Amino acid sequence: MSILIKTLFFLVQLLPVRLLGACGAGLGRFIYIMNRRHRNIALRNLDRVYPEKDDAWKIRIAHESFAELGRTMFEMPHVFMRSKAYLLSRIELEDEALYKSAVEQGHGVIMTAMHHSNWELGALCFSMLGYECDIIYRPLRQAPADQFIKLSRTRFGAHLQSRFEGLRWLPRALKNGHTICVMVDQHLSNGTPVPFLGHMANTTTLPATFANKYNTPLLGVSLDRIGTSFRFKLRFWKIELPASSDGKKQDDVASMQTICESFAANVHERPELWLWIHRRWLYLDEQEQA
Repeated sequence: MSILIKTLFFLVQLLPVRLLGACGAGLGRFIYIMNRRHRNIALRNLDRVYPEKDDAWKIRIAHESFAELGRTMFEMPHVFMRSKAYLLSRIELEDEALYKSAVEQGHGVIMTAMHHSNWELGALCFSMLGYECDIIYRPLRQAPADQFIKLSRTRFGAHLQSRFEGLRWLPRALKNGHTICVMVDQHLSNGTPVPFLGHMANTTTLPATFANKYNTPLLGVSLDRIGTSFRFKLRFWKIELPASSDGKKQDDVASMQTICESFAANVHERPELWLWIHRRWLYLDEQEQA
């Protein structure tokens, strides 16, 4: 089955990526109309974050968010099959010196990211640029699809770490100077409530815990699509965790709030690029329904 998936992706990537992206965007817009459940999730999330915006604006952003998701999914054959040289030619780097400086300290790097624009391409960037990195991921239930995804995400040297297999590997990876990549915009049923885009959401505290414990450099990263093309800008920024009033380190919750707040400007700049169909604020939804 994995051979069939690989063959299909190989054949599809022979088509122009711009054509695939346009087809994916069109399908995404169609699904917005047909898929009432996820349309309502997106509009509810937009209502929560942007109460000051009118309904027409929220509908437009939700509609374009579906288009962006479709565009991203249809670009995956190119992301997973095309050469390193081709993919890097589609990416502009901004402030990579911040990342290099953090790596050169020799204590590893905690890299935080979100589901924004083409996140699969974003996840490949670190290994394509020659950095040792470990990416925490959620395995797929279908074994052949999971095998193909793992092979695709690790083809330039990245290491995948299942979120279900614990974190005993993580201190060793930091000691070896690896970059640990963590998504911070997903709901976790066993997560800790932390404000995200101004509203409480169950969130992993892993980046804060290890950054505080090991004094590991902490960065944020965003892959921003340029227009609607298959061209992107990869941006890095340093996240400083301020000390508390008594001069000690922040606790993990306060640190995670600082981390999450650092992503707000990216979302607000182009909200249509973020994954609004995800139930990010399920923590609040459940409280409101109780």
